[in-house]
Amino acid sequence: MWVITALVVQLAAGPTTWVVSEAGTFETKDACQAQIESAVPNKLEDDDRERWEGGYQVYQCVKVLTPDSNEPPVQE
Repeated sequence: MWVITALVVQLAAGPTTWVVSEAGTFETKDACQAQIESAVPNKLEDDDRERWEGGYQVYQCVKVLTPDSNEPPVQE
C-alpha cells in the first residue's frame, strides 16, 4: 500500500511532513505517482501551491509499513 506525503523543511523548526489523507491509498507506486501528477498543482490551495511552486514543499509516494511488511521497526 502506498500513500502520498508532503514535506516542508523550516530552518528553525525542522521538517514537517504529513500524509495527504484525502488522496487515499494506492496499490502501486505508479498509481500513487499518477495521482500526484494529476493533482499537483491543480488541487493545491494558495499557500500550498506557492510553496510547491517555490520548491519549498514536495509531494512523494511512500510505502506504508504494515505488520506483515517484514521490515525492522522504525527507530525514533
